[in-house]
Amino acid sequence: MSCPGFLNSSIENSVKTDSTPEKIVLLRTDRLGDTILSLPVATALKAAFPHSRITFLARDYTAPLIAASPAVDEVVSLDAFGGDNPALVRWLKEQHFDAAVHLFPRPELAWATWRAGIPLRIGTGYRYYSLLFNRRQYDHRKQGRYHEAELNLRLLQQLGITDAQVRFDLAVNHGMQEKIDNLLKDHGLDLRVPMIIIHPGSGGSSRDWPAEHFAALAREITANLSVQLIVTGTEKEKSVARDICAAAGMKPISLAGRLTVDELMAVINRAALFIANSTGPLHLAVALNKQVLAFYPPIQACRPERWGPYGRRQDVLMSQEEECTLCRGQSGGTCACMQRITPEQAFARVRRALSQPEN
Repeated sequence: MSCPGFLNSSIENSVKTDSTPEKIVLLRTDRLGDTILSLPVATALKAAFPHSRITFLARDYTAPLIAASPAVDEVVSLDAFGGDNPALVRWLKEQHFDAAVHLFPRPELAWATWRAGIPLRIGTGYRYYSLLFNRRQYDHRKQGRYHEAELNLRLLQQLGITDAQVRFDLAVNHGMQEKIDNLLKDHGLDLRVPMIIIHPGSGGSSRDWPAEHFAALAREITANLSVQLIVTGTEKEKSVARDICAAAGMKPISLAGRLTVDELMAVINRAALFIANSTGPLHLAVALNKQVLAFYPPIQACRPERWGPYGRRQDVLMSQEEECTLCRGQSGGTCACMQRITPEQAFARVRRALSQPEN
């Protein structure tokens, strides 16, 4: 497949129209879930240009996850440059990249790739700094016509890739899986018994299902199903995780605040079902091809059509389809529309996901 040329302007470089990009840098420097939904871009690029070297510039804490993608040849942390944009520009120049794909457009990164003289710079066409890109994709992301993973892939149209499908292809490191399996056994878990993970937080990225609803669901699961239950979360969510474990009347098995990203990936890899709000680990579970149950608010900015578990719309619980007017102006936390999703509804979905009939 050839790499198309691009428009002439005073800030644009020239490139041969019959060349193939040998070195490509992907830039995604925001949160975990956004990064996961960008990984199919690397997979599609490697399929189209199998001999090209793909470098992923990201945040330090997401690097182990990105490294689990066989399509990524190198992961470089933006944090290593310590906010020093000239240092980043120097590094980009030294690498002699043929193309840069801005999956998370930021003005300082657009400026850096332009200053570094990268011949092909792909990004959105709707930002004030879009003139720094010489291939622009004109998609209004907020309209919700496409899922975020699909929107990321649509940027590759500027490289002539028009038929890419969303594929994650993550592979858990064998040594890490063995380490986590031993950790789970040390907590008394039997790896032969189905495991359910509850992840009650979202890090403020969306609206949360109430903690007391998660606790009620945990009680129903432990009282009625022959499964093992684990609660995960961040350091800030440790107290919520402990409360849910205690409310379930079980031996508390909380790993909240105790796992790195690659360790969390290995824990999820052992799960039969992952239950969560709209959050990065939910997308990680989908990327690992796990069964999921997700809680979403009917608010345009958060809707599952764009931010839901990809290809799993049927696994999303919402209180209503129409826009929620009671909590539209609120920021984060729990809102009225999330309160109305009942633990009973969620438990019925859990049974269905595990193919266990009602009593």
